[in-house]
Amino acid sequence: MRVTAIHRYFWPDSPPYASFLRQIASTWVGDGHRVDIVTGQPSYASEGDQRPRTETLDGVRIRRVPVLRDRAGGWRQLANLVVFPLFVAARILVGRRPDVVMCSTVPQVTLGVAVSAAARLRRAHFVYHCMDLHPEIGRLSGEFANPVIYRVLARLDLATMRRASRVVVLSEDMRQSVVRRDARLADKVVVLNNWSLPDFEETVASPLDDPAPGVLRIVFTGNLGRFQGLDAVVEALAGLPDDMRVEMVFMGEGRARPEIERAARALEARPGVEVTFVPQGPPSAAKALMGTAHLGLVTLVPQVVRFAYPSKTATYAGEGLPLLVVCEQDSELARTVVEHGLGWTAAAGDERAIVAALGAAAEDLADDQMASRRRRVAEYATMAFGQQAAMDRWSTLLAEIDKERS
Repeated sequence: MRVTAIHRYFWPDSPPYASFLRQIASTWVGDGHRVDIVTGQPSYASEGDQRPRTETLDGVRIRRVPVLRDRAGGWRQLANLVVFPLFVAARILVGRRPDVVMCSTVPQVTLGVAVSAAARLRRAHFVYHCMDLHPEIGRLSGEFANPVIYRVLARLDLATMRRASRVVVLSEDMRQSVVRRDARLADKVVVLNNWSLPDFEETVASPLDDPAPGVLRIVFTGNLGRFQGLDAVVEALAGLPDDMRVEMVFMGEGRARPEIERAARALEARPGVEVTFVPQGPPSAAKALMGTAHLGLVTLVPQVVRFAYPSKTATYAGEGLPLLVVCEQDSELARTVVEHGLGWTAAAGDERAIVAALGAAAEDLADDQMASRRRRVAEYATMAFGQQAAMDRWSTLLAEIDKERS
């Protein structure tokens, strides 16, 4: 089949979906499909990483439409919210008719609306790959706080899902949220979680050496966004016992970094607790850093877990890194950690529970139990987040649509 896949970011940009989409598209090419990617120029990569307007990579044809560099957000991001979907829709309408069109959720809502409408006009099957659900996430972040704007966006995104042949989500919690929108969507919702973040570049060493003996190192890699409530986790470190030594490492950039830095400065006089920031790097550097750590931090502010699933969970687990998950305890994510012994959990905002979880992890470290826990996590990751199993599911999804066409 002829497949067109769209996302604002594509490799070598650093957002996780930029690499996930490259791997999905390469798999489909290996299955015998012809795949086109429509994307923009990199925004998170450096200025020197600008790419040709048209290129072929892994057998995938990539077309880059004009966009503004919007890493810093602001008016450029708002402009791309409209401009990028319009460019993409125009390309779908005037180019050779695709059999399948797929897009994800960046830009939020507007991309799905434009792409699904264009796909319907071209009589192509539409796959909506929801890495998160909007406008619900936008309401939680404050982006779509205006009730009128929220209602309009909610109706638009619901219409997008109704036009879809498949709505792909990452967790059962997300599937339930979609079905709450409209029970008639249940038959088209598919749960396909992500896998360990692929790396297409040369291996890069960890930006930090191993921690000193007896120091519990916790890492957070990726976007330092406001959905995570990372500053609250840092503030909770003040409640640790005086004799406990902890290093929390943040690798990445994001809008919440100033709040995290303020929380870290408040701990400067606290003995035994250190908060370290390292620049964003390629996946291999992040994975190497995970190899030096004892815990991978996954934290979400209340309600976000119903509408998103942190991709870093699979990457941490793939590196055999035990997890500290801070979110609703009745969520699929928290239940999985508890049921499979993958680490520790605490409810968002529960400082005592966070301190207790870190204390339990420190006991594991002191008792030389971390190695056995890492093996347990790695074994689970092979089963739940294996790359080949994920690619097989993406191949199957496209094969099912192919059957529906005939």
